[in-house]
Parts: sequence; structure tokens; C-alpha cells
Amino acid sequence: MAELVNRFSYSLSQGLQFRTCQRQYWFSRYGSWGGWEKDASPMAKEAYRLKKLTNRFLWTGNRVHETIRQTLEVYRSGAKPDEKEIKNRLLQQLREDFRGSRDHPRKTPGTKSKVILLEHEDPDSRIPDSQWKSVVDRALSAIDGFFRSEALRVIQTTGYDAIIRNDDVLESMEATVEHRTFPVFVTIDVALRFPEGILILDWKTGKPDTSGSHAEQMGIYALFSGKEWNVGPESIRFSPVYLSYTPERLDISPATSDMLDRAMDNIRENAGAILEKIDDPEKGVARMERFSLTEDPRECRKCVYRTICPDNPLENGGG
Repeated sequence: MAELVNRFSYSLSQGLQFRTCQRQYWFSRYGSWGGWEKDASPMAKEAYRLKKLTNRFLWTGNRVHETIRQTLEVYRSGAKPDEKEIKNRLLQQLREDFRGSRDHPRKTPGTKSKVILLEHEDPDSRIPDSQWKSVVDRALSAIDGFFRSEALRVIQTTGYDAIIRNDDVLESMEATVEHRTFPVFVTIDVALRFPEGILILDWKTGKPDTSGSHAEQMGIYALFSGKEWNVGPESIRFSPVYLSYTPERLDISPATSDMLDRAMDNIRENAGAILEKIDDPEKGVARMERFSLTEDPRECRKCVYRTICPDNPLENGGG
């Protein structure tokens, strides 16, 4: 078996993580690398275990995406999905995940498919039962939102055969920074061929974005679409779908050449900043001390790696 090598790659989530806290990025990408090996260092093993934790928002969001993907496959097969059955199945899955996480022995690794929630692992992240109920209720309301969404109406009008991506493929395109070429990874929720070109739909289970990260995300998706399907920006449309808030709205926006240029500039800027910190991007060599900590204590408090971060002020007598 060929040796796994931690070669440099980029994704929007990695860029956001690096901008949030460089040290958190290091633990995720480098400190945890090889932590699955028997002879790994204690820090690498623990970082790898912590990396596998999820929180209640990512957990339910992933389960909702999974449910929608499966439901669209039922539609594509020519059958009509039973809405009540689908919601019940999601509810049972969430209950199974919750119990498995709650009963899992603390500080021990889980299997690859097992959900282990930060809120069960970390005493400082625990929430009352009432909040768990609201999290599950929002996931179920997202499925309600999907069935009454304008996005689903558009898919049905266009035809299920027009779906060319359905949240099931991790893909990449190439980018280059100072003569170094690396993959940029993307996963598109739904891409649909329609008369004007390509329509990208992005399922959202949270509140409408006000940070600007969604625009950055859509820029990367548009950039990928242009390369993958050989279409110009004038043929690319996209829209977020806020399933638990405004599913009846479909705010379709056109891509522009400026958007694609900004997306590539953002990739080069963010990836370039990360590459400056890495000793050997091809061999995956990066020293922890070169990656600085965030100055925002709120980010430290919710970071899964804070218990093993030697410079974390919250674990070393700070506030």
C-alpha cells in the first residue's frame, strides 16, 4: 500500500479555519496527521480523536443534507417519497446518534461512522435538554422546508434528469500560488442543467448569512462550474436555500467575471498565507510554533483542541 502523504490542498472551510485561528488549522491539518497509527505520538492521537468530534449544528446539518440527497434520489427513480416517513426516519437517526454519543465513554476514540458530539464530550459545551429539542426540531423543520421550497419546484419543473450533482461527490480544481499547483476541494449540494446553463443550489439549515462567507463560497462554486462544465459566467446561476427560514424564496444570482476573478484571488491570497507557514507542503511538514493563536477568547473557548494546545491561555491560567 502506498504511503499516505499529507500534501497541501485547500478548501473554503480550511481557509475560514485558518483565518479564525492558525493554531486550530495546524491541529486539524498537521497535528492530527497520523494519529490513527499505533505508534503515533500521544498529542497526534488525541488531536486525531478530537478532530472527529462534531457539534450539534454540524451534526444535524449533515443529517439534513444526507436526507435531502436520498430524497432527491427517490424522486429521480420515479417514485414519490413519503414526507412523514422521511421525517420519522430522520428523527430516529438523530435519536440513535444522540444516544450513541451520550453513552460513548469519554476520551475514547469512536468508529469511523460514529457520531460523537462535543456537547457530550466537553463539560464546558454541555447544553440543557430544552436546547437539544430545539436543535432536533429545526432539523425536522428543514425537511418540511425542503418539501415546500421553491428550489424543489424548480427541480421538478426542470426535470430530475437535469440534476448533474447531488451532494455526493468531493471534487477538485487546480490553483497555483507562486509556481506551486494544488487541489481546491468543493462539494456542491445540487447542480442542475437548465436552459440558461447551470443552476447551483446550496441547502442551508442555519440563519441567513451576514458574514460574507456565502458569497465567497458561491464564487468558488462558480469557478469550479466554469472549469468542470466549460461554461462562461453568464451561464452560471446560484442560490442559497434557507430551509428553516425562507424556503419559499429562491434568490437566484448570476455569476460574473469579476466574481470568478475575486474567487481565484481569495484562493491565492488565503492559500498563499497558509503556505508561508508550512515548511514542506509536499511532505506535510509544518511546525506548530509557526501557527499563531487567535486573540479572540471566544474562539478559544469553543475550540476542540484547546485542551492540548500548549499556548492556550484558557488552559494555562488565563480567562
